Amino acid sequence: MDPKGKVALITGASSGIGKATAISLAKEGASIIINYKSSEKEAKEVLAECNKYSKQNNTIKADITNESEVSEMFKKITKDYKHLDILVNNVGIFDESDSLTNIAAFENLWKNNFLSHVRVIKYSLNLMKTGKIINLSSIHGRLGHGRPGSTAYSALKAALDHYTKNLAKELAPKILVNAVAPGKTMTPMWGNLNKEEEQELAKTQLINRFILPEEIADGILFIIKNDAICGEILTIDGGMGLKTLN
Repeated sequence: MDPKGKVALITGASSGIGKATAISLAKEGASIIINYKSSEKEAKEVLAECNKYSKQNNTIKADITNESEVSEMFKKITKDYKHLDILVNNVGIFDESDSLTNIAAFENLWKNNFLSHVRVIKYSLNLMKTGKIINLSSIHGRLGHGRPGSTAYSALKAALDHYTKNLAKELAPKILVNAVAPGKTMTPMWGNLNKEEEQELAKTQLINRFILPEEIADGILFIIKNDAICGEILTIDGGMGLKTLN
C-alpha cells in the first residue's frame, strides 16, 4: 500500500509511538486522524506537525474504552472522510498494581489494552473495504516472555497477539492485519527517568538503550507498505527477548 492519499486513524496519537506514527504517515502523504483522550494541547501540536506534510488532518477526542465516545468518533470520521484505509491501534497502559491475583488490574488492562482495540476495530470495519490494521502489542506478550510484576499486562498482550492472527484469517486478503511488539521504548509511560535509571532499565535490551518511538513507527510504516505481511507480530525489542526479562 502506498500511504499517499490514504486516511489513517491512530489511537492515542498525542504522544509516544502514536505521535511518531502519525507524523511518519503524514510525511508519506496520508490524511491523519489523531485520536486522543485528554491531551488536547499535545494533540494539536501533533496536528500542526502533520499539517506540514499532508492535508485533511484532524484531531478527535475520544476515550476508546467508552462505547458511546467511540461511536461518536466514528460518526465524525464517517462524515468527514467517508472511508478509512489504515488503523493503528496504539492505545495501551501499564498498571502498577499488576500481580498474579489482582483482579482489578486484570480488569483494568483487559478494558484498556485488549477490549479497546476490539471496539475500535468493530467500528473501523464499517469504513474499510480494503486496508491495513496494526495493533500495538509488546514483547511481554510473546510466548514465555512475561515477567514478574506484569502478569496481567503480559497475558492481555498475548491475547491481543492471538486476536490479531485470527482477525487476519477472517479479513485477508482485502484487509491485512498485523501487530508490532516493542521492547522498552521511550514513551511517557515511563515517567521522568533520570539518566542512571534509564541506563539501568536499558540493560535488559541487547542494544543497551531505550528504543525510540520513531523506530517503532518505522516498523509500522514498513508493514503498511508491504502487502505480503499478514497475521504477523513484528518484534522490535532491541534484543530484549533474547535476555531474561526483569
